[in-house]
Amino acid sequence: MAHSLLFALGLFAPMLHWSSSFVGSLPWILLTILCALFYLPLSIALTNSRYLWLVFPSFYVGIEFFRNRFPFGGFAWGRAGYLGVDSPYSELIPYLGIAGGSFFMALFSVALYRILTSLRLYWIPVLVIFAFIPNYQLPSNGVITMTSIQGNVPRLGYEISTQVRKVFENHANENLRASKASQDAPPDLYIWPEDGADIDPLKRGRGEITRLVSQVNAPIIFGSVGRDNLDRPVNLSILWRAGGAASIYQKQHLAPFGEYIPLRKLAAAVSPLADQVQDFHPGTSWKYHFVDKAIIAPLICFEVADDHLIRQAAVESNIFIAQTNNATYGRSAQSAQQLQITRSRALEHHRNIASISTVGISAMVDERGQIISQLEPYTSGSLTAQLRLYEGQTPAGGRGLGLEYGSLAIAGLVLIRRAFRR
Repeated sequence: MAHSLLFALGLFAPMLHWSSSFVGSLPWILLTILCALFYLPLSIALTNSRYLWLVFPSFYVGIEFFRNRFPFGGFAWGRAGYLGVDSPYSELIPYLGIAGGSFFMALFSVALYRILTSLRLYWIPVLVIFAFIPNYQLPSNGVITMTSIQGNVPRLGYEISTQVRKVFENHANENLRASKASQDAPPDLYIWPEDGADIDPLKRGRGEITRLVSQVNAPIIFGSVGRDNLDRPVNLSILWRAGGAASIYQKQHLAPFGEYIPLRKLAAAVSPLADQVQDFHPGTSWKYHFVDKAIIAPLICFEVADDHLIRQAAVESNIFIAQTNNATYGRSAQSAQQLQITRSRALEHHRNIASISTVGISAMVDERGQIISQLEPYTSGSLTAQLRLYEGQTPAGGRGLGLEYGSLAIAGLVLIRRAFRR
């Protein structure tokens, strides 16, 4: 098991270093160890040499299955399937999902190992054949022109909550500039990031937002922090038209230790910043934004990593937006990793995605997971693109859990057989 643990530590320690931004090394170390512990069973998979090509990928997918769900709703960062969007095997993702991508990446590693150590050259044509999977295509029923606004923040770090007014002004001013530049061909919609308008728009900021929408002559979807009927903080995506809020989505999958604190006393002992975090209240259902033919599913930050939520969203919506605030992670790799996940989701569900961050990396992503255009991080700017609307679900969306359950069954049989042999 030592080799499995070392492998996982080597995988997660550099990947998750962004979690130490502004809070110190201890949370990063604990998160790394927690993720690594899930991979201890890989050592059992490696003992089954005869069926390694099946058992190792099944264990890998099974481990990701549990890591994506436990504890505290899971932490689906660093899945092998996210790499598929940039590989010759990208077209497997709409058929098999991210879990299927992880299965194949693990299978690819076994094949490469067999080729290099045992000269099992028959694996070469197998790998070549899988690179020619036909493109999956869903029907399109129109386009929408979106402009994403990246306003930037005065200072990076957790103190963004004290910069609410300036962050709003940055985005409002950039929106006005974008509107002026596009007078001849205005967009159908403007998109702001998570926390772009935390000025309590449903109460004190109502007049400001309404005036801005009238000035830019198009509706705006912006991220905001509000209060529910019980005065609990909530993370919102709001479609605002000239008459006010037209639709409001409340984030369902909150980030543990970021938007709420499990085991608060223990967390406070690890980092004193835990006492500064108010527990947000999650939403319980999807609320879509309707703009002409577009049925928009807003994914707020951490939600791009939630398989279940995105499968639900793809049933009704024909385009995604991903609203996020990466300012709390400084100039780390977190934003690039999150964009990689977002691109994988676009490919998995055959949806265009407008991904917009306060500080970047903001990008327009097509249904193949390819970046149409993107902004430089830590700058103010805007992106405009015509994005297609797609109807229906991919096989991955409709039957996304099948491969995971199959992998769990295989891994379970191996564990049972091992237990009885003892």
